[in-house]
Amino acid sequence: MRRNLCKVLVCLAVIVAALATAHAKDHTFIRVNVDPQPVSFLQTQKFFGDTKSESSSLLPSLVDAHPTYEPASARVSRDFRSRARYTNPQPIVKCKGPVCPVPICAPPPPCKLPRRMCGQFELATQVFFARTKGTLRYPAVVLGFPATEIDLNNDLGFPEHATVLEYSAWYQFRPNWAFFYSIMPFEQRSNKTINRTIYFGGASIPAGCFSANKWEFIYQRVGMSYSPIQTCSSSLSITAGWLYNDSRVRVDSSVCGGRNSQANRTRNMVVTGVGLQKCIKTLCNQATLSCDDQISLGWGDGSFMLDLQVGLRFTVPMNCGRWGYAKGGYRLLQFNENRDDLKLDFSLEGGFVEAGLIF
Repeated sequence: MRRNLCKVLVCLAVIVAALATAHAKDHTFIRVNVDPQPVSFLQTQKFFGDTKSESSSLLPSLVDAHPTYEPASARVSRDFRSRARYTNPQPIVKCKGPVCPVPICAPPPPCKLPRRMCGQFELATQVFFARTKGTLRYPAVVLGFPATEIDLNNDLGFPEHATVLEYSAWYQFRPNWAFFYSIMPFEQRSNKTINRTIYFGGASIPAGCFSANKWEFIYQRVGMSYSPIQTCSSSLSITAGWLYNDSRVRVDSSVCGGRNSQANRTRNMVVTGVGLQKCIKTLCNQATLSCDDQISLGWGDGSFMLDLQVGLRFTVPMNCGRWGYAKGGYRLLQFNENRDDLKLDFSLEGGFVEAGLIF
């Protein structure tokens, strides 16, 4: 009986020990400490600015260790995020833009010369501020005396300066061909006391006589223009046509109760010329500054003509292929001839302004 009781007690002790061991195994755990890559002081100062403020937030993440067990996948993910945070820090970017935005400058447009297109007209009016000069002799002999060569300013008192208007028109009927027409009417009047004896128009006008004088002429041209060279920035044109000039000087003196003497000179000449336009600058709104030079020569009928224009043109767009322009420069217009029976030479020289429209 005593032996059986000992066996029972031994079995109970074994069972109690086994239960205690199993209970202890259920409460064991593994403690894992993750040591992130150390961050240097310079990297922390470069990417995170204030060291003091970062140290307070960085310290808990470095020393804190969770005392409980966590799955392996969670540990790997947390370790990866921790290493990515400290090995690849992102720089701080300001979202606010600059107070004064930097202007964006577009490249300047190419220099392009405006011109008439096929089927377009060009109308222009020029104001010529001219210095007038001229000499007159008619006919070769008066009452047995050689005719006097009269100065239109000093002898007849015509003003030395005049404002002359010229009107011109162009029609572009082909890309390189155009018709043109221009007319310049001119008239001057003067009253003068003759200061020397003048032999003119079949009469003798003694010194001291009073005279009322009138000088008028018409200068007109008509022809065609051909442009052999046309590029985006320049144009060269050649003109040829017919020139008509009608000049008339009348002197009404007090001799014989108001006798008048008159000289008429009509010229029909061939005129040729060359024109050059060169672009200087084109603005962003397509307004263009260019040089515009022309020279015309006329010959025939015993006379020679020179018409020279040098100037600058400023052209502005007016939509739908239309243009308006203003032009200014210097001009010289001369007529010279070498005749014994009739001579009427004159010149107009000075500055000019011009306004035109291409449509």
